[in-house]
Amino acid sequence: MYTPVDHRDALSITAAQARLAECVAHWHLPTETLPTGQAAGRVLAEPLVAPYALPTFRRAGYDGYAVNHQDLVQLPVTLRLIGEIPAGADFPKPLHPGEAVRIMTGGYVPDGADVVVMLETTTRDAAAGTVTISERQKNDNITPIGSFFAAGAELFAKGATLNPGSLSLLASFNIQTVNVVALPKVGIITTGSELLRTDQAPANGKIYDSNGPLIQSLCAEAGANIVGVTTVPDDPQALQAAVATLLPQCDLLITDGGVSVGDFDIIADYAKQADTLLFNKLEMRPGSVTTAYTHGDTLCFGLSGNPGACFTGFYLFVEPTLCQLQGSHSRLRKTTGRLDHTYRKTNMYDRILRGTYHLDADGLVLSRTGSDASDNLNNLHVATCLFEIPRGTTATPAGEVLTTWLLPYR
Repeated sequence: MYTPVDHRDALSITAAQARLAECVAHWHLPTETLPTGQAAGRVLAEPLVAPYALPTFRRAGYDGYAVNHQDLVQLPVTLRLIGEIPAGADFPKPLHPGEAVRIMTGGYVPDGADVVVMLETTTRDAAAGTVTISERQKNDNITPIGSFFAAGAELFAKGATLNPGSLSLLASFNIQTVNVVALPKVGIITTGSELLRTDQAPANGKIYDSNGPLIQSLCAEAGANIVGVTTVPDDPQALQAAVATLLPQCDLLITDGGVSVGDFDIIADYAKQADTLLFNKLEMRPGSVTTAYTHGDTLCFGLSGNPGACFTGFYLFVEPTLCQLQGSHSRLRKTTGRLDHTYRKTNMYDRILRGTYHLDADGLVLSRTGSDASDNLNNLHVATCLFEIPRGTTATPAGEVLTTWLLPYR
C-alpha cells in the first residue's frame, strides 16, 4: 500500500493511474436489470449463455432448390418439384429421391435434403413441374443447426460492454432483459469567481463556464449517472456547502479549478484535509496539478481549470476509473505513433499534446492540432489522440516514436 501524502510529491502518469486503480480495485457498484433495448453501452454484471442452439433449424444459404446429393451424381438431372419454402415457412414432409423443393435464402431446409442448389445453375419447367440442374455445387449451401452458437455456449463474458451488435445477438435469442452494473454516480462542481452565468453579458475579467459542459459530456461518454452539477465562487464556505450536498450522493465527485498554489486555490487546501490524498502533483504538462483524494466512500478528482488540462486529466485519470468501477477497461487505446514534425519546446515534465493521427504503411503518424497551451480550447473538438513528448532539454525530432492514447468516440 502507498503512504498518503499531504504535500506536492510529483507522480508519473503511470504511478498515478496505478494508485487510482488500487484505490477502487475492491469497490463494487450495485447491479440493475434493464430492457435489452436500453442497454447499449452498459457493462454486463454476469456472463450470458445461449439458451438454445442457433440457428435452431437448417437454413438455406442461397435462393434455389433443396435436393439430395445422391440425385446430383450425374448432371444434368431433372427432378420433380414438390413445393416451395419461402423464408419463415415450415415444410413438414421429408424430401425423397428424385424430388426438389424451391427454397428462398434463409428458408427451412426439410429432412431428406442436404444440398441447396443455387438458382443460377437451374432451369425450371413450370408446365411440367420440374427443375433441371446443370452444374455441380462447390458447397452444400446449408447453415447447420448450432453453427453460430451451441446451446450453453457463452455469448458474453461478465464485464463485456454491450454495443449495437451485442443487442442484435441478444435479440436473436429473444433475451429481453440483462443484468448490468449500475452507472457510477457522479457529481460535478465547477469553481471560480470569474465564471459568468448564461444570462450575463461578457465582462472584463469574466468568462463563461466551458469546463462544466465539457466534464458532463465526457462523463456521459464514459458511462456515468450525473446526479448533480453546480457552480461555486472561490469561497471556502460555498465549496464546503456544495461538497456537503453532493458527496453523500456520489461514487465520484469531480471539481475543476482551484487546485494550484494560489491564494484562491481552495480545492488544493480541501484535498489536503481528505481521508486519503492519492496525489496532488503529476509529472506532466498540462495538468500537473491534477488531484485525486477520497472522502469516505467517494473518490474525488480535482481537475485543472484550464480547458486543455481539464480535457487531458479527464481522459488519463477519470475515464479509466469510471470504466474500472463498472468492471470494464478504459476505452482509450494506448499505443505508439511517429511524430510528423520536430517539436522544439522542452520541459522538466513529460508534455501531453492533443493531436490527430493517420495511418501509413509503417503505422500511426501523429500531428499536432492547434495550440498546446493548457488554457486553449481551440482543438478539443478535433483532437483524436493524446501523445507524450518526453521530458528533456533537447528538441523531439520528426519520426520519434511516442507513447500515444487514441481517444474513444472520435
